[in-house]
Amino acid sequence: MTRSVLVYEHLHAWCAGAHGWQERGKRGSKTSHWPGDLDENGNIVDRDLRFSSCADRDDCNMVCGQRPRSGLCKNIARGGNMTGSRIIVVMLIAAAMFVTNAGAMAVAEDVTFIGSYDTGIASYVTVSGNYAYVIDDTNGFVILDVSDKETPVVTGSYDAVDDAYSVAISGNYAYVTGKHDGLVVLDVSDKEEPVRTGNYDVRGYARAVVVSGDYAYVADRSNGLVIVDVSDKEGPVFVGRYRVARDTYGVAVSEDYAYVADYKNGLVIVNVSNKEQPVLAGSYNLDGWSVGVAVSGDYAYVASGSDGLAIVDVSDVKAPELAGTYDAISHVETVIVSGDYAYVTDRDDGLIIVDVSDAEAPELAGSYDTDGDAHAVAVSGDYAYVADGGKGLVILHAGTTATTTPTRVGTAASPETTPSLETTQKPVKSPESEGPGFGGVFAVAGLLAIAYLMQRQRQE
Repeated sequence: MTRSVLVYEHLHAWCAGAHGWQERGKRGSKTSHWPGDLDENGNIVDRDLRFSSCADRDDCNMVCGQRPRSGLCKNIARGGNMTGSRIIVVMLIAAAMFVTNAGAMAVAEDVTFIGSYDTGIASYVTVSGNYAYVIDDTNGFVILDVSDKETPVVTGSYDAVDDAYSVAISGNYAYVTGKHDGLVVLDVSDKEEPVRTGNYDVRGYARAVVVSGDYAYVADRSNGLVIVDVSDKEGPVFVGRYRVARDTYGVAVSEDYAYVADYKNGLVIVNVSNKEQPVLAGSYNLDGWSVGVAVSGDYAYVASGSDGLAIVDVSDVKAPELAGTYDAISHVETVIVSGDYAYVTDRDDGLIIVDVSDAEAPELAGSYDTDGDAHAVAVSGDYAYVADGGKGLVILHAGTTATTTPTRVGTAASPETTPSLETTQKPVKSPESEGPGFGGVFAVAGLLAIAYLMQRQRQE
């Protein structure tokens, strides 16, 4: 028999033990005993647990007012063979630690707040070098110098793109999609004064864009996939189009293929070797609403709204097959992939990091619940940059090495302490970066709990 003791910090729909639980969204720490077993991977065997104020003994997958999330009950501890041993489990929302009888400690993914900037209402972000390029519903296209992660500063902006939605960076140019202007090309060689060089009105609602070589691939909602020649920045021209069955929300490009997220019909693969006449290569129908897609190696990763993350094997583009899913996410907006990890934004739950090293059995690696509505993420080096709605740009230390940007597809400081575009003062570091999160007061509380429980264990 294994005895586990769970200590929670900023509980967010995680499993609480049979002798106690803490409501979703409350900040604090809690110790809860559960006299059940863990398997060698740290998964709960008995599952006599609760979520918030709801209980489901069979699956431990109920969250009040939300969809099932059985995945969050897994991987409470990792590493080592724990079968038959007595352990103490310390559970944080983005970090899981275990202490063995010998006192050794291991830590899973740890995502921590670094800094933020209140751009207004951030809806999209991409990163190139020391700069983050943010689409903001209030201030348009915003460029921030993020060389100092704790105190990012705005260098310039361009607000003359109506209803901008996403952006891709290639060289000294930014390619911005907008509801009314289509594809807009901006020269960003001068970060203080980005200049519009040209645009192409794709006639639909341009939601996402990927640039490869001299071509921009635009996900244009009901107008399908639109290919634009951008070799002439002042006069981009239409090249070809492929209309999907419903709405095109996201696009990724790899070699001669464009992978399209079709809102109601899942993944559509288009052969774009002939840019003027793109043709269907294959497709895979998915449940949910396909709103974003990323491609890495033989797999396409599709953001499927309330159905979570779907992983599709595209090694045979003519006959793609579903490899695996991760559905313990309430509302996926975007997905990017780097190495063995998929970085997913959940509008309700912030940044979710999924280990996809086993495409057939993806599992939670880490998470960070931002204060706003997480719409998009970019990853560069050890840092994740989240477009967090009304909380602006949030910079997190993600604990893994990666460099990638979205294909579209600190907790943000309070208004009193976070700079905005309306001020010229140097940004102030969020107080939360020095307090809660996964350090500070609650980390101390967790460590004290560990020490106390280890002492009790020795006495017994």
